[in-house]
Amino acid sequence: MNTKRFKMLDITKIIKQIKAESVSMRRRFVIYIISAIALVLSLILLLLNLFGVMNPTNSQILDVLDTQLLSYADDIEHDYNKVAAHALSFSDQIETTVESFLAENNLAFEDLKNNADALSALQIKLYNTVYLNMQLAPSSGAFYILDTTVNDQSDPQLFNGIYLKYINLYSENTVNNDIALYRGSFSTAKENNLTFHSGWSNEMRTDFFNHCESEFTKDTYYILSPTTEIPDTWERARYVYAPIRDSKEQIIGVCGFEVNDLYFQLSKKAHDSKLGQLVGALLDEEQGNYSGQFSSNRYNTSNSNDLKVSKIDKTTIFDFGTEKCIGKTRKLKLGNDTFTVALMMTESQYTAQVRQGQIKIAEIILLVVLFAFAYCLFMSNKFVAPILKMIEQLKRSGNHGEQLKIREIDDLFAFLAQKDVAHEEQLKVLEAAKQAAEEETQRTKIAYEKALEEYELAQSELLQLAEEQKKKIVLEDYDYFICNLKTLTPAESRIYELYLEGKTAHEIAAILGIQENTLKYHNKNIYSKLGVSSRKQLLRFAALKQQQDKKG
Repeated sequence: MNTKRFKMLDITKIIKQIKAESVSMRRRFVIYIISAIALVLSLILLLLNLFGVMNPTNSQILDVLDTQLLSYADDIEHDYNKVAAHALSFSDQIETTVESFLAENNLAFEDLKNNADALSALQIKLYNTVYLNMQLAPSSGAFYILDTTVNDQSDPQLFNGIYLKYINLYSENTVNNDIALYRGSFSTAKENNLTFHSGWSNEMRTDFFNHCESEFTKDTYYILSPTTEIPDTWERARYVYAPIRDSKEQIIGVCGFEVNDLYFQLSKKAHDSKLGQLVGALLDEEQGNYSGQFSSNRYNTSNSNDLKVSKIDKTTIFDFGTEKCIGKTRKLKLGNDTFTVALMMTESQYTAQVRQGQIKIAEIILLVVLFAFAYCLFMSNKFVAPILKMIEQLKRSGNHGEQLKIREIDDLFAFLAQKDVAHEEQLKVLEAAKQAAEEETQRTKIAYEKALEEYELAQSELLQLAEEQKKKIVLEDYDYFICNLKTLTPAESRIYELYLEGKTAHEIAAILGIQENTLKYHNKNIYSKLGVSSRKQLLRFAALKQQQDKKG
């Protein structure tokens, strides 16, 4: 097959023809254009590859954010799973110690309530467990809370336990940081030479025990809380909870670790060699409202209610009120809850990156354009200029280029002469078609106007019939209304009378002491029984009835 093709092309014969004769303009033009396109494309690809700009700048940014976000989410998942594992081990140790303490003192767990001495002794015994686990887990604090208290008459209800926090936290490495007692007995602090936290209190407030059984189901081993404010402090934190159970598998307490904003900020920093410093976040979403922890202090200190999150194409916009960030989000399941991991950069940083990429692309395009322009000048001198010179010679000679011996130019003049004749004939045909079309348009216009008059007449008759039918229907609806007034219940009759007095729905709900949803339910029943579709129709029929009643 290939041999036959080579024989058909007869390359040797073509080469001999080129040597013996001048190359035709078409072949020369094709060769020059193909070489120009190949050269320009090669140069563009070379430059794009050299500068690493194969995608638009914003697409590159999003690709980098996607890659970094995946790694960032994996780091957060790993860290919180690690904290959760420590929390479960922490829970087992407390369960063992509590059980041992109760057995040694011949006490039941219920005997601890209002027993300050026993609870203080238990705290002193559990202190080392809390302290050691706090040192092991990547967190800013550790705690345990038991479902008991030294004073069951306190209001609000308090619960006993220990809550230790790092003070002067300066890095994610907490080995050399000082510890303060945030919650716990005075004797616990004295026994272990602890500093009292500025917000110290003897016992803790929590609503954990109100819903712990429903939270810790069969397959739930730990819970990661949303970001909450720490009472009596300026801090916010997340908590990793694990249940404390007795020998009967009943939940008697909870323990876990605190991850405050500062610790998250220090341990979850994000940086990229191309984009610079990035802002990472672990967000909570509730009915479209977002809040959470950020790796930047200025966002952690801002009011979380100010955060508005929206999506535009493939990007996510984070509006903090005073500043906007642009980034990407990813869902992450921790425990039994789903959170949103975000990675973002400030709008000014994003704009600067885009502008920098645009400048780079503009520089490349400018280089390509300059090169193309220089190449076109070269091509013009080599190819276009000789053609123009030949055309000028053709004009001066007054003939059809026989002396020039260029086939394409001779064929061009003959073709143009034939086209002129064809165009004149086509123009005559088009003129005749235009006149016929105008006549047809006039006839169509007359027919349209006549049909329009007939339509308007028919429409008028239909409107008149519709009006008569409407009056008939209204009378029937009014008769139905009168006949069914007696079917209203006392509550519905009272609402009906208030509407007649001109009260609004909000005022009626306030007078009757009911919710507006309940009022809507009564309205629906009233409308259904009386055969009306709106309050306006109800009041119209009621007014007509009052007039008839006055006339007897």
